[in-house]
Amino acid sequence: MKTWIAPIVAAALAAFAQTAAAQVGYLPDRSPFHDLEYSQELTILGGNFHAHRDPADVGPQSGAITGLHYEWRASGPVHLIGEFAHISSDRHIINPFRAGAARDLGTTSRPLYAVDAGIGMSLTGGKSWHRIVPEVQAGMGFISDLKVQPDTGGFRFGTRFAFNMGAGIHYVPAGHWQVRADILDRFYTIAYPETFYTAPTGGTPVVGSTQARSFWTNNPALTLGLSYLF
Repeated sequence: MKTWIAPIVAAALAAFAQTAAAQVGYLPDRSPFHDLEYSQELTILGGNFHAHRDPADVGPQSGAITGLHYEWRASGPVHLIGEFAHISSDRHIINPFRAGAARDLGTTSRPLYAVDAGIGMSLTGGKSWHRIVPEVQAGMGFISDLKVQPDTGGFRFGTRFAFNMGAGIHYVPAGHWQVRADILDRFYTIAYPETFYTAPTGGTPVVGSTQARSFWTNNPALTLGLSYLF
């Protein structure tokens, strides 16, 4: 009996394995995965920059952000990133030598300029999934208001080193164009001058003595972009 049962069992197992493989795999024309045809992209982006409000409220404020974003897929899921952005930011100006309402000197326009470089990784490798590519990235760069002289009272934002990290989603239809949405958080420091800790006659200091002189802030930006692939 064993001589004829064994071939039947073997044939049944082989048939089951073939059926299971057919269910797990996809025909090429029905696969949700598509190879990414191009290794480079240039994106025009725009959105909103959300600045962290510091205790003295003298740092850069939130505003519109526009810029150019470049990516080169160097190998597999890894790509190199470069970005330049303009941020329409305002600044609150104060005079720490005055007390009460006289301390407030109003708001002035102080746009920011950010230059970043980093490394990104596609979570779907060198392919898109249903034409979607999720991505994470991290890098570093500089952010500046291009001002050398301090404000009244000695505060200056100037040019600062910045770390960044973020994530995004690309929609990649066939052809040379794609759309993308990203969130990128920039981390930079704000430093207060000694005058912010000294009380004027008849008033109180801008910040208390327990406030750190220099501290890190996180400042996320949400952007949408249109990319040309090549």
